[in-house]
Amino acid sequence: MVSGKPGLRAPAGNRLPPQSLSGPSGKEEQSVLTEYRQRFSDFHTELGREEYLFRAGHKTQFEKARILSDYSDLFARSKVAELHAALEATAPYRETERSAIQLLIAFASRGFLQSRVRELSQEISTYEAQATLRWDGQEIGFHQSAIALANEASPARRRELYARRAEVIKAIQDLRAERLVRLQEAARELGYENYLAAYRKLHGLDYEELAARSSSLLAHTESQYVSALAQLLAQDAQVSLEQATQADLPYLRRLTQFDQFFPREWLRGIYRETLAGLGIKTDKQEQIEIDDEPRPQKDSRAFCIPIRIPDEIKLVINPVGGQLDYQAFFHEAGHAQHFAWTSRHLSPEFQFAGDYAVTESYAFLFNYLLLEAPWLAEMLHFSESGSFLKRLAVHKLMMVRRYAAKLIYEVQLYAGKLAGTASKRYAELLSDALRVRYDETEHLADLDDGFYAANYLRAWALEQQLRDYLKSKYGSRWWTSRKAGELLIDSWNTGHRYQAEELARLLGLGELSFDWLASELLQPLKSEN
Repeated sequence: MVSGKPGLRAPAGNRLPPQSLSGPSGKEEQSVLTEYRQRFSDFHTELGREEYLFRAGHKTQFEKARILSDYSDLFARSKVAELHAALEATAPYRETERSAIQLLIAFASRGFLQSRVRELSQEISTYEAQATLRWDGQEIGFHQSAIALANEASPARRRELYARRAEVIKAIQDLRAERLVRLQEAARELGYENYLAAYRKLHGLDYEELAARSSSLLAHTESQYVSALAQLLAQDAQVSLEQATQADLPYLRRLTQFDQFFPREWLRGIYRETLAGLGIKTDKQEQIEIDDEPRPQKDSRAFCIPIRIPDEIKLVINPVGGQLDYQAFFHEAGHAQHFAWTSRHLSPEFQFAGDYAVTESYAFLFNYLLLEAPWLAEMLHFSESGSFLKRLAVHKLMMVRRYAAKLIYEVQLYAGKLAGTASKRYAELLSDALRVRYDETEHLADLDDGFYAANYLRAWALEQQLRDYLKSKYGSRWWTSRKAGELLIDSWNTGHRYQAEELARLLGLGELSFDWLASELLQPLKSEN
């Protein structure tokens, strides 16, 4: 069994190339890089700690702006130029070092973009953390209202609660609109045509091509998705497909009828037992702190923040009950294990930066243990799970389709193609993809910086191919194989050294395929309950 402190080394039989940094490319360049890396590492530690305290509800003010100001030298245009010079001075054969510097350039450039919207971001975050709305005769926090929406059985009350949440969102719509304009302006300051062009260059991803593949995925899964969704809406949300709105989706995902199979008090024990099957002793992982205490100002969304990799990781969940807690917890546990096993000998940019699709794929791998009938039977004594599994398969497909639509929208938006029509286009794309009526309220609130929708979609593809590989190599109950655990640890050990596409090839998974993903998403919908 794997024991001791994770993150020190990969296990014997490492299948991935060893991780190391080449020697200096010149004294001056090396000095610049050494200093920058130290500041980069310190920045992530301080910001991560502050974000944890704020989002976990320990404090009501998010001092992100102060921290960004303290480390503003990391994001100066002159620093971006210095990093470019260091890259130019690094020989082409030193691929690892060049990859590391390119990550620093991307980080510095993103920071420059964010510096142009710093005050607006702070104002929006503070407003949402402090905003309240009246519900059931009392004032509740805006974040807490998301949990209330997920637990509301009445369609009429769901619509009323969503309307009150919408008013909170609309109150700062002008701030979000101004933020979007400033991001586009900042991208042009760096010499790019727009925000989309900046990210295409910085991350080496063709977002337009990914959006086209997303359109194909939507078309491929359309018919079976609509048929399955219509049944679930009627059965679980008490609305027809024609009546359904976005207000119904949080409750639809709750699946309250299965709460009895997912006791809250079992969650930590099942996590411990599942990881033990892979040879990982979670009770020895002192660097992973689990925060599952309810607090009034705690973010309604579960999250994992690596404050010091691999030594201080925060796994935070705000319980809402039932299977959603299990999904959220195991998702963030996938992140936590990845960070905890990342080699401490990697340069900090391979620990904290890189392709976030990689860490999301590990999160999805554990998240979707709930789609494994043997796991449900063994861990939760939930044997007659066919009805639950089919519902969860529909929910997964729904999420993939949602992010496919979001990516198409964001590509069009940041390419400057939606002047004056963004809100209408958002509602149109999301309504078509989800097949429930979306309004225009969240067309800016639903944006994720940095095209994170593309990271999720690529992560779903990588997760599906990795899961299939684990099953073929270690059996359908791969989570009980220590060899499977060693392979995962081997992969986690490389941190963010590789992009998702590179990692898939190194692991022998082949090319990432949205067509394969679409086919696998539909497979559970074909089986009978």
